[in-house]
Amino acid sequence: MASTGAALLLCSFLLAAPAGAAEAVPSPAQAAAPHVARARAARLAEDLGWLRLGHWRKGLFGWKSEIDGPQFFLAPEGKEDPAAELEATLEGFFSSGPFADELSDPVCRFPARLAFLAARLGLDPAALPPRSCPKRDDFLARVRPAGVTLVFSSYYLNNPSSSFGHTLLRLDKAEGAREGKHFELLDYGVDYAATVDTSNAILYAVKGVFGLFKGEFKHYAYYYKVRQYGDFESRDLWEYDLAFTPDETALLARHLWELGGTWFAYWYLDENCSYHVLGALEAAAPRLELLARVRGGVVLPSDTVKALFANPGLVRAVHYRPSIRTQFEARARTLSGLELDTAVELASRPSAPFPPALAPARRVAVLDAAQDLLDLRHGRKLVMGEDPRAARLRQALLERRAELPVPSAPLQVPAPEARRPDRGHGSLRAGLMGGASRAYGGFAALEGRLALHDLADPLQGYPPTAQIEFLPARLRYYPERSRLELDDASLVKVVSLNPLSRWDQRPSWRMRVGATTVRDAGCAGCLAGVAELGGGLGLADLGGAIDLLALGDAELLGAPSLEGIRGAGARLGLGPSALVRVRAGDRAVLLADARWRYLPLATPEQTWSVSGTLRLHLTRALSLAVEARAAPEDRDVQAGLLLYR
Repeated sequence: MASTGAALLLCSFLLAAPAGAAEAVPSPAQAAAPHVARARAARLAEDLGWLRLGHWRKGLFGWKSEIDGPQFFLAPEGKEDPAAELEATLEGFFSSGPFADELSDPVCRFPARLAFLAARLGLDPAALPPRSCPKRDDFLARVRPAGVTLVFSSYYLNNPSSSFGHTLLRLDKAEGAREGKHFELLDYGVDYAATVDTSNAILYAVKGVFGLFKGEFKHYAYYYKVRQYGDFESRDLWEYDLAFTPDETALLARHLWELGGTWFAYWYLDENCSYHVLGALEAAAPRLELLARVRGGVVLPSDTVKALFANPGLVRAVHYRPSIRTQFEARARTLSGLELDTAVELASRPSAPFPPALAPARRVAVLDAAQDLLDLRHGRKLVMGEDPRAARLRQALLERRAELPVPSAPLQVPAPEARRPDRGHGSLRAGLMGGASRAYGGFAALEGRLALHDLADPLQGYPPTAQIEFLPARLRYYPERSRLELDDASLVKVVSLNPLSRWDQRPSWRMRVGATTVRDAGCAGCLAGVAELGGGLGLADLGGAIDLLALGDAELLGAPSLEGIRGAGARLGLGPSALVRVRAGDRAVLLADARWRYLPLATPEQTWSVSGTLRLHLTRALSLAVEARAAPEDRDVQAGLLLYR
């Protein structure tokens, strides 16, 4: 009996042993439970570092992540619940799969979360189920981050999405990656931009303003971005080296990998490239306050760089990378008039003769300038192989240059410190004025503008020949008549002054869409919608301080009471206009504008207007303004203060 009992006990043990071994393998929830308990005890879900990694912001109805790609969240309610997402992340790390692909594996998908939780909870990544993450590892190996630079690409009026500038990040490789030096062009740039799916300008504007594009982070070789901005679009680059610690830099690279697999709704005005670039920096370095430094409503790239300087010690150095246009202009300034004429001729006819007795060194300077001019004119098509004629010109110029065994003189392009975007005035402007009108008497005026800069604003930090304004508006109140009037407003207002030169004959232009108060016999004192487009010729820096612009304009006004075409409420205006700007250093600007309009089939048949503005810039944030205007039915003058923020 004893032996039988022993045999039954042995059989029972053998039958029970496999079941007992299966129970010894904890589920992901069981394995994560101690870490979840510690996270709850430490209230880690309320930690600023965790909240910024998930891009959660607190609103009226609680937490909500700005990330809209559902694959970014492991918990069903993760977009609105940072705690649920943290616990789901811990369980995901302890899951051994199977996973559909590498990006479905939380360990491969969220390396920044893993680093954060490992540091805060003592979680040992080696204790997690083994897995392979070749795509993630390849990305981190290629970028090899040792530093971070924020890059500002200057204003580009020929592309609506870049009119206000653009910002991107550069992940800098360690010095010594090649010959003990840092070669920036070998780094990687990380860009946040809208994925545009239409070429229709109206649809583009609507989708951009109402957040209907997907905004995505993508990484490129930095030299590609330099070529795109500097060579194709002639935009100078300002590079701001940031004082990130090695741990912050590594965490940023990991977080950018996380962001590369999801998307945000792209809002052109606020949640744009500037906003989410700052959000990524904050996620890697929670000690920084960046998004709090940009105001709501409109976030501009220039605001981004100012937010950097609001964190003392964050910017280690500022570097300037001139565009191909700036490089050519620098070369052109070293040439005599005859040499520059020759360079322009060579850029279109490489066999053109040099001036007699021109020394070899000067011939080299002329050929180098011709080469830059050719690249400036045909840069994109040359790279893309879309212009065989330009390619032949380039080859011929190179062959002619090779005939001169004389080294080129180093090209020095000093950084234009006055145009550094971080030194510009605030893009938001508010003004309080008082004045008198011949038609309506005394008045008080209140004006405001969301962005960015006009030709009479302080010049520092902005291109001197460009004006772009978004939502400028002015209200007037006439107490004697108890009359409140929208004097003038624009949705957008642009002036692009392209100075004529020996080598550049591009036209200048301006456009505007908005509303204005009519001050002629067509409808004196009524508010009319207005669309305006003009083109012409510009000259800059005459005598070092005077800019001229002569245009031919087409203008369309519309209002129910307007005496327009054959009595209709729409009026077409055609005619010339002129704009003169006189600059007295950085402190004063005088701007004068004169317009004449022929009004076909309307009453009256013609109209005109003249205006003048004098601004004295007391500080970067405060200006004194005096303005005067004249039109057929009114004259007025006003003065007051403008505040920039």
